[in-house]
Amino acid sequence: MSTRECASGVALIGAATEVGSATELGGVISRWIGRVIPHEGYMLAAVDPVTGVGCFLAREHGYSPAAARRLTLGDRLDGDHPFPFERLTEGPCRVGVLNTDAPGLRRNAAMRAVMADQGVGSELRVALVDAGTVWGGLVLLRSRGARPFSRAEAARAQRLGRDVVAAMRRYATGAPPEPSRLDQPPGVLVVGADETVVAATPSARAWIGELETVPARELAAPHLPMESTVWHLTQAARRPDTGALTRIPTRRGWIVLRAQPMSGEGSSAVAVTIQPATGTELLPAMALWHGLTPKERAVVDHVLEGQATKQIARRLKISPHTVNDHFKSIYRKIGVSARDELIARLLG
Repeated sequence: MSTRECASGVALIGAATEVGSATELGGVISRWIGRVIPHEGYMLAAVDPVTGVGCFLAREHGYSPAAARRLTLGDRLDGDHPFPFERLTEGPCRVGVLNTDAPGLRRNAAMRAVMADQGVGSELRVALVDAGTVWGGLVLLRSRGARPFSRAEAARAQRLGRDVVAAMRRYATGAPPEPSRLDQPPGVLVVGADETVVAATPSARAWIGELETVPARELAAPHLPMESTVWHLTQAARRPDTGALTRIPTRRGWIVLRAQPMSGEGSSAVAVTIQPATGTELLPAMALWHGLTPKERAVVDHVLEGQATKQIARRLKISPHTVNDHFKSIYRKIGVSARDELIARLLG
């Protein structure tokens, strides 16, 4: 990567510190990458780095939520997508370009029809992977009739992917490292087989509003719309051996979404719960977002169990002095100043 690109990446990460929502983050990243890879629309999707389930989302002039769902399901069902994100994450090439009409690799006819209906002529997708962890994906779009994305632009996007991940992590770690302070009971949604919300508790709207991905007018509609992160979660719940859980940073702290299939003969509905993420359920993802080492993560685990420094040292077979060194690093990364503050933050 050139010196100019490195300096530009530092500027992006700095800008990510100032944003207050995933939508703002997406706009910052789109404008930054647009200086070298012009595009007309984008979708930025982060995943929970532990479970791989959708975490936060930003889009502008991209596929509509309904079209994105059709493309995602179609790609999975047909199994002939030339660049599925699952394959791109395995590398070494993290980028793929798909065209509607121009030469090059393309989706099948049905999926190209969806692209054409959305006015999309070329799609560049980047799997956002760094240090062996999958953090999400970025999709850039150009309209039909515009110049397709080139190989040079694809190579440039791969080089810039690490800076995009760094910006996402800077945004996520800017959220208070504590459970959400939204004063609402847990929200519960029931999602039917047709992927519509068939029932919801009154508090569910407030919790979905915390995700800041549904316009206020849609959130106020009589029928609660299907939010993209919730949909991604219900899809995970319908697949066997998948962790149907995601932790999401918000302005007021972290929330956790869980999904599980409803029981009962012939039932194909999925129940989703939304509530503050606390303690041990928050720590696994937060440790990765904040860059805690495995030993630092173990120290925090023992702290949450109420163990003193000497007990932690015996359990980890290290000296109390080394435990204190780990504490200093943990405090610096998470942004607290003492053990009591760390516990209060994680346990709310």
